[in-house]
Amino acid sequence: MKTGSHILINIPRGISAENALLRVQAEARRFGGSCADMYFQALNVTGLWAEAKQAGGYHFDSHSGVNENSGWFALGSVEVKVAHGRTQGGTLYLNFYVKHLRKAGFPVGGLLGEDDHQDATTQPAGCEELVALSPAFQRTSTSARSVATANLA
Repeated sequence: MKTGSHILINIPRGISAENALLRVQAEARRFGGSCADMYFQALNVTGLWAEAKQAGGYHFDSHSGVNENSGWFALGSVEVKVAHGRTQGGTLYLNFYVKHLRKAGFPVGGLLGEDDHQDATTQPAGCEELVALSPAFQRTSTSARSVATANLA
């Protein structure tokens, strides 16, 4: 819910970027108004495991080639995948996938690990969402009606 740079994975947890085995940093941007959807626009996969596979690590941009490194690749005992996407409105974005984090052999930090994600998931003021649920159909034989409202803030 917060724009800017976010650490998704940091292995081992709490270690500096220079000494990390695996570090995934994402740039999130909002498209539209102040409460519009957020999308990853850039991803950097760095650390000793990434350097061992490719000098400088891996860098993805939502506006670059759609087929670049689109499959799973192993970094240490962890596997990652970055996929390009496009909304119906034409906004380009990146999806990030990871598996086998338990096999990393170290505590995992970052938003997808054990670090606190409260700040990154807090909606900006005035952006609370209300959802009204109504029945899929209304019975005409009775006046009974179901309604539910949830505040997702």
